[in-house]
Amino acid sequence: MFAQVGNVGINTKTPRVKLDVAGTYKTGKIISGTIPSVTSVEKDRYLLLNHTISDNTVQKINPGQANAPGIASIITYSLNNVNGDWVENFNTKINSNDYSLMVLSAYFNLDLYGGNIAIPSYGVKSVNNEWQIYADYSQVAPQSNGVWTIVCAVYPKTYVKIFPEHGPFNLNGSTTGSDNAPILP
Repeated sequence: MFAQVGNVGINTKTPRVKLDVAGTYKTGKIISGTIPSVTSVEKDRYLLLNHTISDNTVQKINPGQANAPGIASIITYSLNNVNGDWVENFNTKINSNDYSLMVLSAYFNLDLYGGNIAIPSYGVKSVNNEWQIYADYSQVAPQSNGVWTIVCAVYPKTYVKIFPEHGPFNLNGSTTGSDNAPILP
């Protein structure tokens, strides 16, 4: 065992962090299974790992690798034969206690008719601890039932920092403003 500037090393004369172990170890208190080796380039980087319970393997999360696990999932919902252009509640069955769901984009496949110009309204809401999607063009409608294509990102809440509502911000009748105490400076 070696020590250098407050760092402790086991089987290394130059420990780089508080505890730097060169070699193998055994414990019953952490995830077991096959752990991928770390390259010399990765040694000083923060790595995210994914543990697969079914085969007890651990994989590095690498967005550039085709078959690697990811932090988030992208899901595209194709909602066919909706009531005109209206989707009041489409239950994704995704648990809203464990996962965050965010709509990235949404589009409707038919022309809309009516006396008004409409902007689509779409999003997600948690109902009975499950994420539900809604979508509609208010005060206009297609001539037949159509298709919404809604692209969502799903994140495990363990990877997401959820801040409380920030504000209110009074813009004093102006079209501009700023946050003088940002959450992330």
